[in-house]
Amino acid sequence: METFSLVLDFLKTQGFCPTIDEENNTIDFKYQMASLFYSYQPDDPQFFQLVMPAIFEITEDNREQVLETVAILNGSIKVVKPIIVGDNVWLSFEMFLDSDPKIEDIMPRALNALVFSQQAFYQKIQE
Repeated sequence: METFSLVLDFLKTQGFCPTIDEENNTIDFKYQMASLFYSYQPDDPQFFQLVMPAIFEITEDNREQVLETVAILNGSIKVVKPIIVGDNVWLSFEMFLDSDPKIEDIMPRALNALVFSQQAFYQKIQE
């Protein structure tokens, strides 16, 4: 079964209300009041990417502090990458899967890692 289907099935069985965005190849859903999406890449089906978009807005006043925080977190958090998209910070959990991934093991850990990273970002940006 394709990773896309595995992720969709997991989300449905766990009580999430996922929606499919066919134009962007994503499965969109909410977790702990945050919007997330699984990004499926047909040309690389073993690449797993779960994204928490737009967790923090970048302004002229905070740009330097945001860049420093992103750099610190990129060097200290495993698997999750804080990235800048436009004028926002996004978090992306990324990994390569084997040929028989256990999504029921991967998804909870990925979700927790994203929430942890979001909290770490907020804590560091306030220092």
